[in-house]
Amino acid sequence: MNGRERLAADPVPARALVDGLSEPSARGIADHVARLIAQGRLVDGTRLPTVRAVAAALHVGATTVATAWTLLRNDRLIRSDGRNGTFVRNLCESTPATARAGAADARIPETLELDLVTPSYDVDLVPDPGPHLAAAAQSLVWHSVETAEVEDGLAEDAHAAWPFVPDALAVTWSFSDALAQIASLVVAPGDRVLVESACSPETVAVLTAHRAQIVRIPCDAAGMVPSEVERAMAARPSLIVLQPRMADPLAHVVTAQRAYELASVLVDRDVLVVEEDSAAALASSPAASLGTWLPGATVLVRDYRRAYGPRVRMALVGGSAPVVDRMRVRQEVTGSFPPLLAQRTLSMMLRDPLVADTVDRAGWRYAHRWQALNRALQQHGVTVPGVEGLAVWVRVHDATAVVRRLAAAGIRVGLGSDVAGDEEGRRHVRIATTALHFEHAAVALLLTTQRTAAAG
Repeated sequence: MNGRERLAADPVPARALVDGLSEPSARGIADHVARLIAQGRLVDGTRLPTVRAVAAALHVGATTVATAWTLLRNDRLIRSDGRNGTFVRNLCESTPATARAGAADARIPETLELDLVTPSYDVDLVPDPGPHLAAAAQSLVWHSVETAEVEDGLAEDAHAAWPFVPDALAVTWSFSDALAQIASLVVAPGDRVLVESACSPETVAVLTAHRAQIVRIPCDAAGMVPSEVERAMAARPSLIVLQPRMADPLAHVVTAQRAYELASVLVDRDVLVVEEDSAAALASSPAASLGTWLPGATVLVRDYRRAYGPRVRMALVGGSAPVVDRMRVRQEVTGSFPPLLAQRTLSMMLRDPLVADTVDRAGWRYAHRWQALNRALQQHGVTVPGVEGLAVWVRVHDATAVVRRLAAAGIRVGLGSDVAGDEEGRRHVRIATTALHFEHAAVALLLTTQRTAAAG
């Protein structure tokens, strides 16, 4: 009997398979098994125990395990062979050459369809707003006239969670909506606006639409470099947009010391600071804000969509009263504010411990994916900047050539020029990591292979 037949005849004992499993949900089981595959502890062709055996070992329903198997099958990590059972189908198994070298390289799969440009969500990690929406609807007085004021519960949540005491609060549909409203108040066409050397796609889109002159500031692991900001202030910008944590795509985290240094540069300057905190609930790093020292010149925008799902399209805006109050006046005239029903639904979700647990698990899982791709790239000698984030910023010789080559292999990544200036953009690609499950090694190998080919 050869090795494959022996593996097929003797499935892994269910208790051995689930040993060390910390989260007995469908996604938790799938993640655990996929991790064993990625670590080489379950090799290609290994026969898995039956759904009922795993369910009994974990004391969960068979449906939970069956769902986990479906998730693994969708990720092409396992295959079913009818009555013969379910087997590991490892896309990231080491090649003989790299195995002899002791490396953790991945084999390039024949097909790999991944969209690593647009944001994605794991279905099991998106909180269901339905129960909270129904409860919010029952609590409202439907004949009352709504205003642009922030719902009481949401305002309490903001004051409790804000890194500084906001002079005023408003609520918008998203960070993009908030930035567009702020820009219409303080940025005239042709005004200079300081942003990070590579900033979020939303920031680029809004500022371009307002015909602002975008001035890009070099960054390090703690965000904008203070000396570079001071040098750029000679151009008399009207606005500065920065990301305090989970920066897209640079993944930097602004420390309290860096926030103080930047505030020291900007004190007594006629410039407004907008902080884009769009993944606050997913971040493990604390929030450091220039508003601690410049509350009258800072507006923090906290978008909830990335953590609470695409149906929760809302952002809280807090900070400088002259700006935020004018935003609310415009909202009153145009009616362009989220209704009380949506606000109260979000407030109830923010206070629900079960929702908080789901968001915490999402933060852990997305952080793991970012770190896994980071480590896989390092194994190929590629270093990416940052501390934590939802995207990586990879230097290449020719971004356009790399993007085309990866697209031919079934992987969509973003051109650096979409979020950075011409020079830096031509030499970088942006890779969103939330859609990665256990393809990190394969993606890293493909990327470094195409990176080398493009350079040649």
